Amino acid sequence: MYYGEKVRLRAIEVDDLDDILKFFNTLELRQYLNSQIPMSRQAERQWLERSTTMDPWRDGGMTLAVEDKKTGEFLGTVSLFDISKQHKRAEFGIALHNPENLGKGYGTDTTRVMLWIAFQILGLNSVYLITMDNNERAQRAYEKAGFKNAGVFRQGAYVKGSFHDFVIMDILKEEFLKEYPPGTEVGKS
Repeated sequence: MYYGEKVRLRAIEVDDLDDILKFFNTLELRQYLNSQIPMSRQAERQWLERSTTMDPWRDGGMTLAVEDKKTGEFLGTVSLFDISKQHKRAEFGIALHNPENLGKGYGTDTTRVMLWIAFQILGLNSVYLITMDNNERAQRAYEKAGFKNAGVFRQGAYVKGSFHDFVIMDILKEEFLKEYPPGTEVGKS
């Protein structure tokens, strides 16, 4: 397990299925994900079963469960996708499910912990993400965690009847290590 100031990241388990499905199929959340189409329980279970056995180097990805550090409440998931051994990079993704937990610092803290894992455990050199232009809350959290704007993919998303730009953000290991040099951890002062 990995700890931040507010969150604990742990291995995702098949037992997390009910917690995932509680809020995961709402348009409020799904509009910012790869697909706005609801996922069936069976499809989500299959994704979860794959996620519980993924190896970052063999399978090119990893997904962890996000919990509130104090209460143990399941908050969502955080992932690294398309991990490249050759290029030492990965794509970042996060989904905090319950809208009541947004704006409380969980996203920024989760992002910092996952970046710590990416740079100090996996030895990656860069992490990037793609988010929609209207997902301003997420962009603020990513900036607080150290991501910088790297460009725009114009009209890359069609959501609720209109096109949106994708904002591309990234962070380099050297930038992250300025705040969390080797030997430090996110949840420890």
